Amino acid sequence: MPRAPWDRLTPAQQIELQLKTLRKFLRTQVLPFHPHYREVLGQAGVEPEQIRTLEDMARIPFSSKSDVAPTADDPERPKSFVLQPTPETLRASLPLGRKLELGWKKLRHGEAAVKAELGLEYRPVQVFFTTGRTALPTSFVLSKYDIDLLRTVGSRIGDVVEVDPARDRLLSLFPYAPHLAFWQVQAVAEACGAFCLQTGGGKVMGTEGILRALGKIKPTYLCGIPGFVYHVVRNAVEDGIDLSNITTVFLGGDRIMGGFREKLIDLLKQGGAKQPKVLSVFGFTESRKCWSECPGGEGTGLHTYADIDLFEVVDPDTGEILPDGETGELVYTCLDGRGSIVLRYRTGDIAQGGLTRERCPACGRWVPRVSSNLGRSSNNVDFALTKIKGALVNLNVLGDIMNGHEAVDEWQLVIRKRNDDPFEVDELALALSVPQGVDEAQAVHDLERIIFESIEVRPTDFEIVERAEILERLGMETRLKENRYVDLRPETVGVPESAEAPKAGAEK
Repeated sequence: MPRAPWDRLTPAQQIELQLKTLRKFLRTQVLPFHPHYREVLGQAGVEPEQIRTLEDMARIPFSSKSDVAPTADDPERPKSFVLQPTPETLRASLPLGRKLELGWKKLRHGEAAVKAELGLEYRPVQVFFTTGRTALPTSFVLSKYDIDLLRTVGSRIGDVVEVDPARDRLLSLFPYAPHLAFWQVQAVAEACGAFCLQTGGGKVMGTEGILRALGKIKPTYLCGIPGFVYHVVRNAVEDGIDLSNITTVFLGGDRIMGGFREKLIDLLKQGGAKQPKVLSVFGFTESRKCWSECPGGEGTGLHTYADIDLFEVVDPDTGEILPDGETGELVYTCLDGRGSIVLRYRTGDIAQGGLTRERCPACGRWVPRVSSNLGRSSNNVDFALTKIKGALVNLNVLGDIMNGHEAVDEWQLVIRKRNDDPFEVDELALALSVPQGVDEAQAVHDLERIIFESIEVRPTDFEIVERAEILERLGMETRLKENRYVDLRPETVGVPESAEAPKAGAEK
């Protein structure tokens, strides 16, 4: 899979390459082999040659989680998003150059060799799953072609974040799971030739085991979900473990904002780190790849790959394509790959400041860059806080306040009905632990004021608990992601996927 100079293209060259690549991908892979899009694009009357400008992307219908997620009535739905070539469609659709290449192989090595090569290109060999919090877990499969592509992306991430295999060691705190984050870190290490210890997170090695590894291996790079990374670093500092070797922390799986970055950087410095960088990494199962900020950090944006993917930013209400630089919902289109493929996939993520194609001011790369200030469009949640009216609460804002406040050690929001009466009003109860030496009453007073000023809602209760107890409530070492939001109401009224707010005792 030859690649263009992915990080040295002017804005005009980026767009030209993306549209040219998309037309070829539609013509040679999607329309011949993809059951879902062959039907959808056929019904819409879309032909590859019609896609000549970014505005022409609007010809392609949107896709969303509801299109691909399995249901009780249609558990096999994800299979319709997998490329499924047959000998007949391959003969009819492959480009002439590829046909000649395979024909020459058949002459030299026989038909079995051709079948083996095509099998490696198209046959699924690995599967990633969504977490299944708002629907049944959805499978996205990868062929060897896609695994090679994941390593290509791993190499690019390594270039962007400046991994030096002779110097750097990676310690990953992501859980062992068929999820993208774990495998993308592994692909970075393999592609860069850098040492990596996959701890499996708290559920496998536990905090004590990870702390021993942290002290023994002395990694330069630390990777994981923000809440668990903070938990590990905090314990390392309290145990007196030397963190002077850590130069960079990658955070994925949750939104991170300036307050949390600063809080984590301060903690790393307490452990001896000199000038630590905290970088956001973004990815989602449907894309089967990740994107990272460069060492310039917040403000540089996620560095994407114009030759293998295309991002749009659209108005979340109307679906209208927005100009570069405007806030809107991210829409993703795969430009290369086999296995499971999505086009114009609505991510549900709102990018503040949208997308830019200008040179990165920190690293100098010419790539399409997406704002790393991402929030879920579904995180505006309607709570019935009085008998006569409700309140729309943005959980993105609430989470940013709690994660970034210096008086908050750990926290959890519990949503319940007053007196457990399903016909009563909703109550928002915040449980938190505070760092040693912090005045608890003053912390509650400050948080109550800041929260009300930001979201115009006062939590009904503040509960101060010991760290050990709240860590147990969060499932810090037992869950794939800590349970920050718990909904105890008889009927959930729209608590979003990213808030991870299942009914008590059950995953959504």
